Amino acid sequence: MDWINTPNSSNLSRFAYDSEHMILTVEFKRGGTYNYYDVPEGIFELMKTAQSHGRALAQNVKGIYRYARI
Repeated sequence: MDWINTPNSSNLSRFAYDSEHMILTVEFKRGGTYNYYDVPEGIFELMKTAQSHGRALAQNVKGIYRYARI
């Protein structure tokens, strides 16, 4: 799993995707790492190219996919 660093994000430190298990892992700058489950790879691709990674997460992942703090 390769991490995408987000140095310009005020909210996210980095994120990664496990395509075999469809898990998006997000590490937040204020602490905490979360797994989001059953996330399609297209959402990960969208997040990689988004101007705002935090906004992409909020609009396309949070409240939609099951998650757990790890």
